[in-house]
Amino acid sequence: MKHIHILHYLVLGALLTGGVATFFFVRSNVTLQLYTGIATSVAYVLWGIIHHALQKDLHPKIVIEYTLIGAIAIVLLVTILDF
Repeated sequence: MKHIHILHYLVLGALLTGGVATFFFVRSNVTLQLYTGIATSVAYVLWGIIHHALQKDLHPKIVIEYTLIGAIAIVLLVTILDF
């Protein structure tokens, strides 16, 4: 079971690292940066829901928590990016 847990967090790390790397790779295009941030946030929310569903401890509060953190990240990104 511990190996599965580690695998889950490796996937999360890969998603977030890929998102950050892509964000910096497209630094000359603000629109693509926004899309990258949104895609990374959505991937984070989906990862959290799937992870907790597989752990059999998925509750509405957890879904709300991941969704709000993803939404906050998007709001911060929109306020930081200069359109």
